[in-house]
Amino acid sequence: VDHHVDGCKELIEIHGRTMLQRTIDELRAADVDGIVIVTSPKKPALRERLEESGQLERGDIEFVEQMSPLGLVHALDLARSVCGDEMLTAAPDNLYVGHPCPAIELLKVFDRGQCAVIGVVQVVRPWGSLLSDVGRIDALYDSPHNALRMVSGIKGKRKKSPFPIRDPPHWRCTGRMLLTSRFWEEPEGDDVQMLDSLAAVGELVAAPIAAAYIDIGLPEGLAYANSRLN
Repeated sequence: VDHHVDGCKELIEIHGRTMLQRTIDELRAADVDGIVIVTSPKKPALRERLEESGQLERGDIEFVEQMSPLGLVHALDLARSVCGDEMLTAAPDNLYVGHPCPAIELLKVFDRGQCAVIGVVQVVRPWGSLLSDVGRIDALYDSPHNALRMVSGIKGKRKKSPFPIRDPPHWRCTGRMLLTSRFWEEPEGDDVQMLDSLAAVGELVAAPIAAAYIDIGLPEGLAYANSRLN
């Protein structure tokens, strides 16, 4: 399976639309105020493709360059220079089959809770068997103050182990987060460590997304998506 287009996983097409375009369409459908794309000097094709397709004419997209691959938190920190502390993040290598706009689910929950939100899915076969054990949630519990589902904690990353499939299913974080200034007050770490710190003090809310979650960033995930949608 071809896992890059012009050196960019974001330009892989699924059912006639690139993953980058799918993500932009989702954010626009959610009526976000603007879109910041964190790119790198090695991916000029991202901007070129959007220019060619006329997607930049609306004026709602800005670019920030991450000069070295220093991880997700560093990339989000760069985006803060444009959008500020509060941001809805959307990883363009995550495909949600069966839900038209996962970002809307996070915004609905944020409107009720006014704190950090993560999109979560229940991991089931067959697509769940393609995932590594990353982003697994300890448990969700009901807030005593409202009807929100709170995250009790997030397990550490075990990238070389398969995600454990069980009945009832585990919940897993996905590539959708809504961060507030509170997130940036946590001790420095990777995204899972910082979110887990928020969960420990009761300040991380889950937004369940009813969809099959496919990680296009994995060759196996891309092959599965192509078999399902192409």
